[in-house]
Amino acid sequence: MCAKQFHATPAHSYQNYQCQVRLMVKLRFLVGIAQKITEINGTNGFPQVREMLGQLAAEAGMVEAFVYGMESKGRMERGYFMPDRNLLYGSQVITQQLYAKVLNTLRELAGGGMIMLPSSLHDFENPELARIIEKTQKSSACSSEERVKFFKLAWDAVGSEFASRHNQYEMFYAGAGFVTKGHTYRTYDWKKATGLVDNILDSYSLSAELGQLARAA
Repeated sequence: MCAKQFHATPAHSYQNYQCQVRLMVKLRFLVGIAQKITEINGTNGFPQVREMLGQLAAEAGMVEAFVYGMESKGRMERGYFMPDRNLLYGSQVITQQLYAKVLNTLRELAGGGMIMLPSSLHDFENPELARIIEKTQKSSACSSEERVKFFKLAWDAVGSEFASRHNQYEMFYAGAGFVTKGHTYRTYDWKKATGLVDNILDSYSLSAELGQLARAA
């Protein structure tokens, strides 16, 4: 009974459904950071940069589609509304692989922007350092102070110890990859998939083909 408490009740589905809603918003936030990186760096007009942003937008949209899909495909079970389990677990499998990729794309877009920053806010207290910051942190899109503020936020989301923990969390909070893939295997409608194959195979046979050749002769 203890072993079945997650899968014999809605508990496991509800727990992981809210995780996908959370991740959907989290990816939207990271995509927003990506867009602002390109605006501040003045690279958002480059075709290759827009291609990277388009890829990020597609990946964030895919996770959002998973969430809407598991809701619209859900059904009532014993008085409770259950999001579709297979789409739920499918989303987990994909996003375990996706999160680190999204972070790496943000690193590529930022380049050295998240590294070449003042070490501390106390640097602004020193007039000489403040003048250097003013000269070296310029952007056509914002002031030097705003640029430092933004890239400190971007580093917190992508490269800090806090960000590293989040990356590890998104990869393993639902279990190792073989665990989530096992959930997807267990809940997928294999009969519906193999039924398509069987329908085609049943539509012709060796004897029927030979019969057609004989009639044609």
